[in-house]
Amino acid sequence: MKFEVLPEPDLEFGAGVHIDIRYGIQDYGPIGFDNPASARIIKVGFVGTPVTIRGVIDWMNRARVGVAEKPSKKPRFRPQFPGFGTESPFRCDWATEPRLQRSIDQRDVNIVLATPSKNQGVDKAVHLFMEECRYLNTEAKVDVIICAPPIDLLRHFDNEAESDEEDETKPRRMPGSKSRKQKQRAARFTIDLDFHDFLKAQTLTLNAPIQFIRPSTYDESVKVSSGTGRKRKLQDPATRAWNFHTALYYKAGGTPWRLLRKVAELESCYVGISFFRTINREQMHTSVAQVFNERGEGMILRGGEATISKVDLQPHLLEEDMKGLLVKSLTAFYKEHHQFPPRVVVHKTSGFTDAERRGCERALDELRVVKHRELLVIRESNVRLFRAGIYAPLRGSLLELDAKHFLLYTRGSVPFFEMYPGLYVPRALEVELVAAEESQKTLAQEILALTKMNWNNTQFDSSLPITVRAARQVGDILKYTDGIKEIQSRYAFYM
Repeated sequence: MKFEVLPEPDLEFGAGVHIDIRYGIQDYGPIGFDNPASARIIKVGFVGTPVTIRGVIDWMNRARVGVAEKPSKKPRFRPQFPGFGTESPFRCDWATEPRLQRSIDQRDVNIVLATPSKNQGVDKAVHLFMEECRYLNTEAKVDVIICAPPIDLLRHFDNEAESDEEDETKPRRMPGSKSRKQKQRAARFTIDLDFHDFLKAQTLTLNAPIQFIRPSTYDESVKVSSGTGRKRKLQDPATRAWNFHTALYYKAGGTPWRLLRKVAELESCYVGISFFRTINREQMHTSVAQVFNERGEGMILRGGEATISKVDLQPHLLEEDMKGLLVKSLTAFYKEHHQFPPRVVVHKTSGFTDAERRGCERALDELRVVKHRELLVIRESNVRLFRAGIYAPLRGSLLELDAKHFLLYTRGSVPFFEMYPGLYVPRALEVELVAAEESQKTLAQEILALTKMNWNNTQFDSSLPITVRAARQVGDILKYTDGIKEIQSRYAFYM
């Protein structure tokens, strides 16, 4: 076994590099900030009640001049938000007008709240929002649509029980397993619709992505619970402003930051494969691929059906389905970049069967990706490393177990923050090399860098690489797309 701590990967910004997203944008601006073709004004539409629309607009107007940092002994962890406008580091502003603000009447909201069935209520609520979103999409042609549901609607659907400050160190069930509650639901052949995911799925037919915002983001007086009766922990005001406006900028077509790639390195295409359960067929999984390059441009693809293996109880694809999925993914890459990538990296959450590996090899051979192919299995591990001292192991801690396996801490103590920012004991990722040209250290450094490509979160220590995280996130939305033939392929529509 070999142990070392990898350096924090640099990210590229408009005029320089930095390891931290927020300081990078503040000091150097986003990618292309000085490009005349870059967006300078984002045309924003709003859908919500008159109260929520006014609340969001007032909050965004206040944030234009910046949001002060929360007093802390660790100021690097929660820096101030520098504002969002043409004179801010973003070099970009937003604009709206009354006709772009589509109100939903409280009487219609009350009808939804009075609906006995939760699923019927969710369906009615999504219909209300979609009617106004379609108008903004066709008549107003906005760049981004902000959906601002009222708190009583979210409480009714239990969406506000989710934490605003997600901690990725919490254990997660693998796609092939079910809790007892899920098994009971499967026995009844029913599933509770999720308002956020269902709405996102329906808006995949539009040309403008939506930004879903909860009342607690822009109004700290809103009291929300964690689902256990206790008050839910919120992010500090500056962090909420950072995350919201950075996502808004990305959804409008901007590139806040990207991976730093040396000139001598091969251009790589990263494909994440995960699985999700369909609503109407509880025992079936469908694969989803997320394609990324160094610039952070994502493409969403729906794969074919998968089956649960009796050997490892995990979802897997047949050889032909795996081949077709990878060909489809790389063809999408070709349409975007007018060439096939010289290097392909596949991240998968369940192990590769012999059939899946053959499918990958056949696809890469067919597309003449002769060398430089990496097939990796990435799982959360139950193995813990202990560090002498007060804090958790350092982020970037790498333990090479043998020639095919290593552990990597993507969450942990961060020297730049001078602290461990998590709420739970961090868990390492266990990585299995099914096929690899590069060294374990190089692949681990790459995974560490890909954890910093989450445009919904400007705190750079996400647990999962964007390949795996996005594929899982997208699966939660795609399960509601049965019957929808044409969907948007840009990742911005799924964030």
